[in-house]
Amino acid sequence: MSKRTILALSFLILGIVIILFSMGSSILTYELLGVPAGNILLWLGFIALQVATYISNGGFKKSPSRLGKLIRWLMIALIVISILWFGISYVLSGNTGFNFSSSAVSFFGSPEASILYWNIIYVLVVAPIALSLVYVILRFIENRKLGN
Repeated sequence: MSKRTILALSFLILGIVIILFSMGSSILTYELLGVPAGNILLWLGFIALQVATYISNGGFKKSPSRLGKLIRWLMIALIVISILWFGISYVLSGNTGFNFSSSAVSFFGSPEASILYWNIIYVLVVAPIALSLVYVILRFIENRKLGN
């Protein structure tokens, strides 16, 4: 598949996920192989967001600076984390519904694990946007220096 096709598919998945979640669609509660469809869609949405950000910024390859290279590696790490998100969430919650309980006897499934779960979600949503913004500013500064 070409980068254009992958980018278009990523934006399509993101659009579907955003629409379904913003409408609170009943589709999200359907079970697919014992897993709520909303969890699967969210997982695909996280992957799509990271991949779309990565491809939209040309793989973050244009900056020769250390910061540019760090941003590139952080985006690759976010892609890996988004791919592993479903497994991480299952381990943290102990179930495919990603439900947490105050009666949990260990860390897994507890409210403390829920805090980690939500922090991972926040990072997967905010980090690609923040890294893209920093990268665009970095490229602007690098281009200004080259122009002088």
